[in-house]
Amino acid sequence: MDRAGTETMIMNLYRSFDRERYQFDFLVHEERACDYDGEIEQLGGRLYRLPRFNGINARSYRRAARALLAEHPEWAIVHGHIGSSAALYLREARRLGRKTVAHSHAQHFPLSAGEMAFRVVSYPTRFIADEFLACSQVAGLDRFGRGVVAGPHFHALKNGIAVERYACDAAAHGEAKRRLGLGVGPIIGHVGRLTEVKNHDFLLEVFGLLLQREPGARLVLVGRGEREDELRSLVAERGLADAVVFYGVTDDVASVLKGMDGFVFPSHREGLSVALVEAQASGVPCLMSTGVPPEALIGSSSLRLPLDAGAARWTEALLGLLATEDRRVEGALHVREAGFDIEESSRWLMGFYDDLLGRVAPRYSGASC
Repeated sequence: MDRAGTETMIMNLYRSFDRERYQFDFLVHEERACDYDGEIEQLGGRLYRLPRFNGINARSYRRAARALLAEHPEWAIVHGHIGSSAALYLREARRLGRKTVAHSHAQHFPLSAGEMAFRVVSYPTRFIADEFLACSQVAGLDRFGRGVVAGPHFHALKNGIAVERYACDAAAHGEAKRRLGLGVGPIIGHVGRLTEVKNHDFLLEVFGLLLQREPGARLVLVGRGEREDELRSLVAERGLADAVVFYGVTDDVASVLKGMDGFVFPSHREGLSVALVEAQASGVPCLMSTGVPPEALIGSSSLRLPLDAGAARWTEALLGLLATEDRRVEGALHVREAGFDIEESSRWLMGFYDDLLGRVAPRYSGASC
């Protein structure tokens, strides 16, 4: 699995779960080895692979899912995080008597042919799953509709993180910034897939304006994705190559966040970004779009702005955040108070599973991710 928000959230939960009480197996749609495969196996999980659902292979995909589920009667719960094929594998799971959970992690993206197709194939899920979870109310409404969200089988589960790992003070920030080796100017960061919905074009526009005011500024992009080559070309075209760092994927995002002076997140749409929660736990002042649900705004050093306010307004807001008094030490406290501690999230989910199974705790709880 790659380090995207959904995978990060699942792994945060998996690490903190009582694995004598519940163990996860993972149904994935990748033949290649992915970022978390080794850790999953070390923690006792097993990986199973299905061909990726593409819309025209519905019949063969359904047969493959049915056969795999039938081979594993120990999977008492099938908890689905992939929305495009959820209506298929959750239906097969229910037919075999398993408890089924559909989980929404994102709001709808801007309309496109691909997004319209996703809405069509995912729509029946709301009539199939036993229970529904989402990272925010908005993510639940967009995926499952008002009828489900207003009903007794919907719950919002916050994307918890290991808060202490991200806790930071002024001294830790200074040391982390020195380790990054990008100079004494402000370091602006972004963590997320290099994909269209993250709106990196606007981010680069904002950073370009900031650079005119702060020539020593640097932009660190943590993540990878299908737009990387395109974005590298755009950076070069705008004369930003010396100031933008494509950091790639790292197992130690916490250290990078601690070295940042500001965090900019101009996504078109988000369910509830794990990266934003992590950044705010590190006390980094965060500037985010109103495409991010208001639940993601934590503490007093963060701000939401609409994208149509324009890059100039965003730049002024970012300069304002950079000029505020250093309050990093408060970040972890605010995130914990807002209910984003992974220990709290995992305790809730284990109780949810207990209730779903009538408080029978099996060895294996299947997870499709």
